[in-house]
Amino acid sequence: MSYYDDWNRGPSRFSELRSALGGVVYDIRRTFLALDPATMRRLLERYGTAYGAAAAAYAGNALPKWRKGTVKLSGRTMVRLVELVPRFISPAERLALLEKLLQLHPPRLPHVWIEVDAAAPAAGLAKVDTALAKMRITDPLAHLPPKVMAAASWLYADDITAARAMIAEIDARKNEAIRSSAQREIDLLRRAVTAGQVKNASYSVTMPAGTLGVSVATKTPSLWSRILG
Repeated sequence: MSYYDDWNRGPSRFSELRSALGGVVYDIRRTFLALDPATMRRLLERYGTAYGAAAAAYAGNALPKWRKGTVKLSGRTMVRLVELVPRFISPAERLALLEKLLQLHPPRLPHVWIEVDAAAPAAGLAKVDTALAKMRITDPLAHLPPKVMAAASWLYADDITAARAMIAEIDARKNEAIRSSAQREIDLLRRAVTAGQVKNASYSVTMPAGTLGVSVATKTPSLWSRILG
């Protein structure tokens, strides 16, 4: 079902939020409806400051009906709650929302496959070294698309920014551990191929920064090469 602004024509901001934030929107709604009385009172005070006393009074009166499900929250109200509710929940709850967003919007990772000619492996192995060296995490913050960051200002809060940086650091350390192990495996493969001990082989590794695959085989000369040779 599509939502439309009751103060503007066309697709609503709620539809845009739902597109950017996915199920997190409904997590925020459930969290809002489950707030304890003291926290709810503070949130409604902030709601009134931001959107007017009449809006806060309506929300307070509608709350029992929202909780029972006899009245649905409007798209306009949900837009407001997406901005406000995360500021009134614990850091652990905000982190859970962040982790769900990161799962919903994983970064596009490179998938590199390199063929190595067993008869002349130097060029192919050099490409492998270059590709592996590039598979690092250099972004200081865990990735989220601009549209997601623009959808909710609470994503710029200090604790969320710190959490994104921490998640990125964890991924970077994990990536380096896998990358170092991959480098040792590739060095073993390099020695075996260079010594002529391996004619056919394949190797792949997946890490937070991407996937690298290597295939080793003796290339078959083309028909013209055989004729001219």
